[in-house]
Amino acid sequence: MFEKLKWDLMMEYDGVELEEAIGASRVTAAGSEALEVSFTRKVRFRVRESVDDILSDLKLLRGVGPVTEERLKSEGYLTVPDLLAHERYRDEASRVLSMIQSGDVYNLRCYLNASSSDERVLTALGLLEGEMFTFLDIETLGLSDEPVILTGMAWIEDDKIHVRQRLAPEPSMEAAVLEIFHHIPPDSVLVTFNGASFDIPYIRRRSEFHNLSNRLEQCHVDLYHVSRRLWGGSLPDCKLCTVESYILGVERDLDIPGAYVPDYYHTYLSTGNPGPLVPVVEHNREDIINMALLLSHINSGSTD
Repeated sequence: MFEKLKWDLMMEYDGVELEEAIGASRVTAAGSEALEVSFTRKVRFRVRESVDDILSDLKLLRGVGPVTEERLKSEGYLTVPDLLAHERYRDEASRVLSMIQSGDVYNLRCYLNASSSDERVLTALGLLEGEMFTFLDIETLGLSDEPVILTGMAWIEDDKIHVRQRLAPEPSMEAAVLEIFHHIPPDSVLVTFNGASFDIPYIRRRSEFHNLSNRLEQCHVDLYHVSRRLWGGSLPDCKLCTVESYILGVERDLDIPGAYVPDYYHTYLSTGNPGPLVPVVEHNREDIINMALLLSHINSGSTD
């Protein structure tokens, strides 16, 4: 199926320049060149309407467990703000409340010593506006220190998701595609799908190889682990394509699995025909957009 798709695309794009095929322009970065693609789509990114569900969890405070929480609530301390009047817990309550109200999810997660899939962390993330997130994804020529040939990142602004991608026309241009991550705001919350074990460490290793300072040490939420916690017992698996289909009702028209990316890319290199790269760019873009839709879905409080 995917072999036939590749050759069909080569017939369709025979004689077409790569820039035209993917709607790209050339950029120079990190001493190299890449092709950059910009894409915008209207989205409705939802945030949680109320903080009540997180502020009613007194276990947010250090030193408060289930038994202590029950006792405090029996004494009339029903929310974290209520504890501002408690002699023992008022300082911790003030600290936690400040982090929640300011959207300091990074320090809240550190304070809780919690994973990104922790329900309390997800609730806090749901309070942030879309502008606070950067969604990112990469495509590589292998799983172990092969070059990154395509990077993508997106942010939400004015009810639109703005996607920016960089493609390396040849592997030696890897530095230019990695440089895109220099433009992530330092206070942004990074969102990936399986990025904790793959994308983030991969970007760091390949960036170090090119002497680029992509540490990506911002607060990070990995939606793969979130999906496993929320739906791991009810879905066939927790691959992004599965979660998209079952949870978001999204079915992609022209898509190739990530495992086919190296083959499609090498076909382009050997033939100069840009056809095989068209679905690679679209696959990366859809991954990023659907991460945003998935986070919005989770923020809505609907996790069925």
